[in-house]
Amino acid sequence: MEYKNWLIAQIASEASIVEEEVDCDVTFDQFNLDSLAIVSISFEMESQFQLENVDPSLFSEYNTINKLCVWLENQQ
Repeated sequence: MEYKNWLIAQIASEASIVEEEVDCDVTFDQFNLDSLAIVSISFEMESQFQLENVDPSLFSEYNTINKLCVWLENQQ
């Protein structure tokens, strides 16, 4: 899945871990991402997937990679 692989890569990069350590059912806060990292990923999502106004609060509402992927799939 394009979304999942992209999010795994982004989370791994921002959290300074290898992609294999990213669990798609673990909440984003467990990756110790600061608000700047979340905002950065949000902006990258807009660009990568041609979305408008991706609110960083999505990472709280859809708090795992799997949940956020469902949201992304519904945007297309």
